[in-house]
Amino acid sequence: MNRYRAFSKTLILTVLTVLLLAFGGCSTWMQRIVTYSIEHFGRPIEPPDMKIASPVLPYTGLSVLWAGHATVLIQIEDKVFLTDPAFTKTVGMLLHRLVEPGLDPRSLPKVDYTLISHLHFDHFSFGSLEMLPKNGKLLIPPGAAKYTPEFGFAETIEFKTWQSLEEDGVRITAVPVQHFSGRYGIDIPWHPELGYTGWVIEYKGKTVFVAGDTGYHPEYFKEIGQRFSIDVAIIPIGPAGQGNANTFGGRIHVNPRGAVQIFEDVGAKIMIPMHHRTLSYGSTSDPMIPQQLLQAVIDEKGYHDRIHILAIGEQKVLLYESSSCSSGTQQ
Repeated sequence: MNRYRAFSKTLILTVLTVLLLAFGGCSTWMQRIVTYSIEHFGRPIEPPDMKIASPVLPYTGLSVLWAGHATVLIQIEDKVFLTDPAFTKTVGMLLHRLVEPGLDPRSLPKVDYTLISHLHFDHFSFGSLEMLPKNGKLLIPPGAAKYTPEFGFAETIEFKTWQSLEEDGVRITAVPVQHFSGRYGIDIPWHPELGYTGWVIEYKGKTVFVAGDTGYHPEYFKEIGQRFSIDVAIIPIGPAGQGNANTFGGRIHVNPRGAVQIFEDVGAKIMIPMHHRTLSYGSTSDPMIPQQLLQAVIDEKGYHDRIHILAIGEQKVLLYESSSCSSGTQQ
């Protein structure tokens, strides 16, 4: 499928989905998004908290840059990984972006691996993928190949759950999470159990778990913690308006407390929250709610040195030392 045909299909199915869900006669999350988008059409997008001119460091043990939403630049020594790139002004021609990306894709000399967690427009952005350097590989979740046009990456690889890629000292494994499938809404019944994944990245004795977008599952994350020794866990805490500091959230999205439970289940040393502040789903007027709820859990548990809330565009070096041993090897 060429890019024009893929775009045309996306446009037609998106319009049909919006019409079906927005005017279906019932109160849905899509109706809230449509209403919010119409009401805030033309609203200026806020600048990011910061934007680093040269985000790929000459050397780092392990660094993380949160660009907003689920877009995270991870560098482990000489390897660069990017999750769910989202750089466009709107998502799916519908979702309103509140804050500009804290990363300019033109500033990236390379991305060794681009990791897509699932098919939804705010995580699998075709326009954003076009902006990236193509000298690396594109890794996609189960069932995503049929949705993926040719972008020009060195290779595009579809993973099955627990499948690993091993090359040049890097090991990347697709791990189970709990979300929902489909890209256009109306295609969810076609493959309800496919189209989403988490990732575990291992390189030079350092291990990063990226949860993608997920609800809490009582078994998945404990199993991940048993199989890997995780240094850093990157976990969603939004969208906003998903309850309060005492709930885990719903089946497909965790609240901040649910995110911290995932952090504990996988046994990570450090947690970086994402999937908040950047987009509005019409569920709350205050995009800071997830961050505030997370801070309450941090204060309660005393995790001030273990959970780091980054500003949009902030890059944090978490590990400096190099290690020849593989601390995160799957058992």
